[in-house]
Amino acid sequence: MTDTTGPSERAPRRRAAVNLPALSLMSPSGPLPVYAGAPGWAADLGLDAVARAFEAGTRYTSFIQAALASLVSDPAVIVWRQAVLNDFLRNPPLVEAVTNLLPRLADLRLGHSLLGRKQRGLLLETIDRISELDLYLTVVQDLHAALSAASLTSDALRALRANLTALIDDDDFQALKTALPELQAPLQNVVSLTIGVNLDEQFQPVSAALLRINDRPVGEARTFLGRLLGVRTELDGDEGSIAPLHFTPAERELRPLSPFFQDLDRLISQVAGPVARALKRFVRVSAEPLAGLENELAFFASAARLIRRLEARGVPFCQPEIAPLDERRVEIEALVNLALTLREPDGALPVPNDVRLDDDGRIAILTGPNSGGKTTYLQAVGLAHVLAQAGLFVPARRARLSPVDAIFTHFPAPENQQGRLAEEASRLRDICLSATRHSLVLLNESLSSTVASEALYLAQDVVAGLRAIGVRALYATHLVELAEHCDEIEAAVEGDSRVYSLIADIQFVDDPESGERRPVPTFRIRRGSPQGRGYAHEIARRYGISLEQILQARRGDDGESAGQE
Repeated sequence: MTDTTGPSERAPRRRAAVNLPALSLMSPSGPLPVYAGAPGWAADLGLDAVARAFEAGTRYTSFIQAALASLVSDPAVIVWRQAVLNDFLRNPPLVEAVTNLLPRLADLRLGHSLLGRKQRGLLLETIDRISELDLYLTVVQDLHAALSAASLTSDALRALRANLTALIDDDDFQALKTALPELQAPLQNVVSLTIGVNLDEQFQPVSAALLRINDRPVGEARTFLGRLLGVRTELDGDEGSIAPLHFTPAERELRPLSPFFQDLDRLISQVAGPVARALKRFVRVSAEPLAGLENELAFFASAARLIRRLEARGVPFCQPEIAPLDERRVEIEALVNLALTLREPDGALPVPNDVRLDDDGRIAILTGPNSGGKTTYLQAVGLAHVLAQAGLFVPARRARLSPVDAIFTHFPAPENQQGRLAEEASRLRDICLSATRHSLVLLNESLSSTVASEALYLAQDVVAGLRAIGVRALYATHLVELAEHCDEIEAAVEGDSRVYSLIADIQFVDDPESGERRPVPTFRIRRGSPQGRGYAHEIARRYGISLEQILQARRGDDGESAGQE
C-alpha cells in the first residue's frame, strides 16, 4: 500500500536510541556531591602522591584525587565500585583495551572547539561533524567488543555492555554506520583542482578560472622530456605538470590568487551541501553519555594496574568488608602505609601493623621514640579509609571497617602570626566543633609547642572532648603521662569511645663496639603500657648522658687533669 500521509503527519522518527543511556560506574544513582572536608587532611595523608601513583596521566590525576578525597559513606555506593574494580582485576585484557580507548574517548569528550560556530564554513562544519560521528561509532563498537570478551559480574559494567548491545543493534545506529562511509566519500574525493589560465600576446596571464575538481593530487612530470618540452609521455601520470609544484602559504592573507580560493569555497560548499543536509538525520546523536565515562574508566583501569604492580612487589591487597556506619569500627590485619610503600624502592616494604578501633577502645594514645613509625601508622589508617571508601582495595591481609563521614588531621604546621600554641589550639577547637561520632581524628604531636606540664593538661581535655563526641581517634605523642592517664580521662566524661594505650615498640640489641645494649625501633605498633621512661634511660646511656656516665666521665677527666699537673 502506498503511504499517502504527508511529512508532518508521519510519526516522528526515533532518534534517542542512537545515544547511550546515562550510566555511572562510580554510583548506581549518578554523580555524587564532592566532599570538601576539613582543610589540610588530604595533604597530611599524602593523597596527591597516591593519586599520581595511579600513573593515569595529568589529564586524569585531578579526577582520581577527587574520587579518593570524596569519602563516600554509603555502603551501597562503595560495594558498587568494588564490583567494578573486581571486574577490571579479573580481566587484564579489559584493562588494556580501556587504556587504549582513553585517548579516543578524550577526543570524543573534547570534540571540536569550533563545532557549531557561525563563523565557520559549511565544509569545515560538515567534516568535523562526520569525524565526530565516525569516532563515536568506532569507540562504541570497540568498547562493546572489550566488554563482550570479558567475564563480568558487576551491575555497572553489565549494564553498560547491555546498553552498548542495544545501541549497536538499533536500526538508527546501523543506518548511521551504513550512511557514514557514503557521506564521507564525496569529501574524501576532493584532492586537487584544475585551473585554466588565459594569456595575452606577451604570454602574461589575464584571466583564470577553476575547471575541474580531481580525486587525485597533481604532481611534477616524472620524465626529462616531459619537464623539458611539456610533452606528456606514457611514463607521466595524468596529473603531471611542466613546472615545479608550488605550495600554498599557511597564512591565508599571503595566498596568491585569492579570488580562486573564494571560488573554491563556493565550489566545495556545493559538494558539502548535500552531505550536510543528509547529516541532519543524525543531528540528535550525542557522544556526551559515552564521553562522560572517560574519567571513570581511567580511574578503574589505572587502579587495577596500580594494585597489580604493587602485588608484584609483594604488597598484599584485600577487598575490605564494609561494616555498618553506626558500628564505628576499624579492624585491619597487616596494614601497610600505601604512601610510604610508593616512596620505597622496589623490594623494600614497610612493616605491616594491625589496627583495631571498636567498642574495646576507639581512641588510642600512641607513644614511642622518634622515627619509630607513629606518623606512618596514622597515615596508614587514614589512607585505609580513603581507599576503602573510594571502592578500592586496601594494602592489608584483611580489613573490615565502618565508613567515616570526615577525616580530621592535626599534624605539625608552620607557625603563624598567632604563635605556635595559639595556632594549634585554634585548629584543635575547630576539630572538636566539627567532628561527629562517625568521624576519624588523627593527631600527630599536637600541643608539642608548650611545656610538658601544660601540654599534658591541655591534651587530657582534648582527648576527653573527643571521647564525649564519640569519634575514632589516634593521638601520636611524646606525652607518656597522657597514655598513663587513660582511666582518669574516661572517668572525667561520659562516652562510649574508650581510651587505651598503643606503643611504637623497640627492641634492645648489643652494640659490638661499645658492648652496651642500645634501643632500635621495630616499627611495630601494639597495645601496651608506655615505654617512655625505660626507653629514655637507654637513650641516655647510649649517648653517654646518664647521671652515672656523666659522673664517671667527670672523675676520669679530673684524674687526667690532676696527673698532667
